[in-house]
Amino acid sequence: MSSSLRWMGLIGLVLIAQALMGYLIWWLLRRQQRTVVQTEVLHSIVHEFQSPITAIRMAADILDSPIARNQPERTEKYVRIIREETERLQHQVETMLTLARADRNTLILNPEPIQIHQLLRSVAERHGDYLTLNLPSHDTHILADRLHLTNVLYNLLDNAVKYSSDEPQITLLTKTNTDGLTITIRDRGVGIPPKLVAQIFQPFFRVHDRNQPSVKGFGLGLSYVQRIIQSHNWTIWVKSEVGQGSEFMIQVPPSSLLSPNETAS
Repeated sequence: MSSSLRWMGLIGLVLIAQALMGYLIWWLLRRQQRTVVQTEVLHSIVHEFQSPITAIRMAADILDSPIARNQPERTEKYVRIIREETERLQHQVETMLTLARADRNTLILNPEPIQIHQLLRSVAERHGDYLTLNLPSHDTHILADRLHLTNVLYNLLDNAVKYSSDEPQITLLTKTNTDGLTITIRDRGVGIPPKLVAQIFQPFFRVHDRNQPSVKGFGLGLSYVQRIIQSHNWTIWVKSEVGQGSEFMIQVPPSSLLSPNETAS
């Protein structure tokens, strides 16, 4: 009985997610009334929501069938699929809702003191040896929304991996001077054509490259990054060269840096 209730709950979550998807697409259509909404964009949105929903449904059906009974390894595999796809779906929904709140100026940040190098090391744990950390010994404390800043770093690093044609080579580094703190994510990927650099923060914009025909996502990650950076009153800029890679630099002004006395309190 408890097992059945568990899977019914999962299916309920999927149905709620589908309702949210419908609402978000409606919001996007209204938001884009000033321009023509591209069919390709809507297809991409639907696909990116339907993929995790389909995977969750499939896994739930298998777990509720005789195939998975008395097979702990198989059960564990499909439970992991449900968990991973649910997290993916949640991230997509949260990104779109954050952009909607930013458009309505209702995005609320919860700033707190953060040891930035500690956070960067934690984020780097998701990646392999291809990611190099270049951090000064002194850990700077900043005032920021931990959840959103973490998501910003995830997005920038994931992008660096996606747009690497071969084995990724990524450097994550910081520098402090009179202008504040600079956080740089540097890759040796395919790079961005100069004429497209100004467009990469637009919602749904994707840099298409023949070497990355199956890059996932529908182009909201960098738009989300820019909105969060702007909401903190920080700045972000990009250097890129085709075939040589890109650098995304976040400038945290002195007003967001905390003194030793402030961190101690």
